[in-house]
Formats: sequence, structure tokens, C-alpha cells
Amino acid sequence: MPFADLREFLACLERHNELVHVTRPVALEYEVGAVTYKLAQSAGPALMFDRPGGGRVPLVVELITSPTRFALALETPVEKIHTEWIRRISKPIPPRRVTTGPCKENIHTGDDVDVLKFPIPVWNELDAGPYIDQGVLVTQDPETGVRRTNIPRIQVHDRRRLGLGLPREALRGHRRKLGTEQPFPVAIAIGTDPSLVMTAMTAYPEQADDLAVAGALRGQPIDVVACETVPLEVPATAEIVIEGEWDQKEEEDEGPYGAMSGYYTLRAKRPVIRVTAITHRNNPIHNDHYNGRVAAAFMAVSKFSREIDILRQISLPGVRKLAIASGSRAAPICIVSIEQRYEGYGKTVGMAILGTERGRQIKTVIVIDSDVDPGNWNDVEWALATRMQPHRDVVIIPAAAGNDQHFDPSLSAEDRAVGRSSKMIIDATKFNARDYPTPCLPKPDVLAEVERNWGSYGIERQ
Repeated sequence: MPFADLREFLACLERHNELVHVTRPVALEYEVGAVTYKLAQSAGPALMFDRPGGGRVPLVVELITSPTRFALALETPVEKIHTEWIRRISKPIPPRRVTTGPCKENIHTGDDVDVLKFPIPVWNELDAGPYIDQGVLVTQDPETGVRRTNIPRIQVHDRRRLGLGLPREALRGHRRKLGTEQPFPVAIAIGTDPSLVMTAMTAYPEQADDLAVAGALRGQPIDVVACETVPLEVPATAEIVIEGEWDQKEEEDEGPYGAMSGYYTLRAKRPVIRVTAITHRNNPIHNDHYNGRVAAAFMAVSKFSREIDILRQISLPGVRKLAIASGSRAAPICIVSIEQRYEGYGKTVGMAILGTERGRQIKTVIVIDSDVDPGNWNDVEWALATRMQPHRDVVIIPAAAGNDQHFDPSLSAEDRAVGRSSKMIIDATKFNARDYPTPCLPKPDVLAEVERNWGSYGIERQ
């Protein structure tokens, strides 16, 4: 059965020893970030700070950042995440409208609005202020009515004003369809069923309603309720909902902020959301996420969402397995294993990947044979060392379209301004494969038997 809300998912993590409580008070300014950063270095469990800032509203972080917890959220084994995701979203399930829900247990409007009543951390040393980084931004296309979701960084300027960090493409699209004078309604849902967070991290065609996709992921419709002050619907079981308007005539300095690239974003003029209402459950739980230079194993949510997006969009035969290198967050490295159809087919697959919507973010594609595991970097290095010749197998594409490339600090200011990045395809498949030397391995059946009986050898597995 799908999780009804965040609380059911937290109970699941407790049962699987994937959630740890921090019972002592922890300062919101820097200390929460430092504890979460330390946890990320060892790819540890999710955390619940029971008394963040000495207050009574708990803060949970890093709920689906590991492959294990991501799989638990989907209720499927890790090895089936890609195929199960793609199977489920083929049949969207529209949301179900209800008259009320837990998120309406407390309603604050007018002078009662205060975002700072919730435990919002200052994560890194040079961050410009408190940031929300796991709020699901819900918007609606003014022409089609299709609902879209996103997870932008959100700076808290004060109790009723938020700074919005959204990709330039999203902002341009809203301005084009609505005009530049009219305020744009937005809602931020915090602490939802994990399917909505996973959907918001993934790109879908413009005609796809993200709330229907989230319903498909969970196998049941999401219950939604009308907002109090804006013409939008939000998940009825969300812990906290912030309603507001983006005034397109107002901008304010936003940043710097420690981003997933491991570097700070630049301070710049960005949109402001004026908060018009806050609703929340009784005894709400704030859900957030640390961004910065963390261990690669702690980035499952962005890794899986990118892999799934690309696999959905390429239809070439012979593609066996695909992986985004976990440490390549700012400008992803995509590694794909294939069955070669003909000489040069690796380059064809590489170009197909770069041609996908998510491929705009990819800077490097490494293509390998199907006997190499793209998820094992040691294997990939072996293929690069023994099957690739730079003069023959490396293709450089200059000045290609990039998607919000401000996360990549290696770009020049000119390229960043126009959203351009060079791309590289490395074809590390066997050249003249029929005559290639045979890779050496132990006898397969004996190796499998050793794996099954490993404990009997008295050797501690590293």
C-alpha cells in the first residue's frame, strides 16, 4: 500500500533502522548543517532533529538521499527502481479533490503569517540566510491548467517574503504565458508523501500533470485540497503549506547559497514570493535537505531521477544499463553500457543521450560495452584505459545548449549567461570487437559458488 503521508514513511524508515533521532537541542544556524554534513560523509541514515533551535517543531532531513531509502519510498528493490518507475508512470492517476485534510488543521493569514515559526536552517558558512531546500513548489500553467512541481532553493528574506531560485527556463515560461504585470500564484508543500518529492525532481513533458504522475508512482491518487488565498490545489496530507504570489515586478538579492555542486551560487537579483497564507497540521514536521559537497552515495534522489529521465527518452536498441556518476552533480557524467550494433554505434548512443531533455545537463557521456558495469567506477576506468584511443574515440561538441548551467563553476561568464556548455562523448567500447583480446576472469560458476559461500572463508568483506 502507498504511504498516506510523510508520517507513514517515517514509520517505515524507523522499522528498517533508517531513521535516527537527535534528541538534544541543535542550533539552526550552522549546527544542523554541520551535523547533516558529517552524516553525509559516511552515507548514514535519515535524521530527525527533535528540538531544532530549541523549538517544538521537529526537522527531518535526508529522507530519500540513499539508494536504500529511495527504494523504500517506491516500495521496490533497489535493482528494480528504473524499470518499476518507468512502468508505473506510463499510466498517470489524476489527483482526487477533497474538501479538507490534515494540512488545514491550522490556518494563518494576514498578520499571523510567519514562515520563521518553522525550523529553517542556515546550512553553510556563507549562506545568505535560512533556506528551504525540500519544499515542493506547485504551480499551474495559466493556459492549459496542467500542474507542475519543482524543488527550487528558497531563501527566507523575512517572515512574509521568500527569495525564489528557479531555473531561468521555468521563469521565462511563466512570464511568456502570463505576461509580466500579473502576480503569479504559487504554493510550497513541505513534508509530503515521498512520491511527490521524487516527481518534482524529475522532468516530464509539458502536457504531463505532475500530481497525476505522483499518483502513478504511488499507485493511488493524491488527495488535494484548495488553497486559502491562491487558485491552486495542494496535497491534503502535507505537513506545511506556504501560499503566495510571485510579483514579477519585484526582485531582490538572493544568495550566496551552498549548492549541490559543492560551491556557492553567486548573489544575484531573483524573484520574490510574498506569502499570503500558511496552513499546517497539528504538531507539524518540517522536512528539508542539505546541499553542498557531500559524499557521492548521499545523492540518490538526483542520480536516480536523471537516469530515469534519460532512459525514458532514448529508444535505441542495445542500451543495457545507464548510470549517472554520483560525484558529478554540477555537470553530470553519464555512463551507458551497450551491445554494439556496428562500429561507431557508441557515438550514436552518446549523441542520443545528449539529445534528450535531461541530456542538456550532461557534460560528458562515456559509452562502454555490456560486459562493463557503468555503476562500478573501477570497471569504467579499466574500459577507458584499455578500449579507448583519444584521437579516435573522443568527440568534443562546442557551445552546445545547457540547462541552467550556473551550477557549473568551470564555465566562463559569457557561456553561463547564454546557457552554453561544451560536451564530450567518449566511446570506450571495443574497436574492431571481433578481434579484441578476451577479458580474463575466474571460471564463472566457481566465482558464483565462492560468492555464495563467502562467509565460510573467514574473510571480512571490506
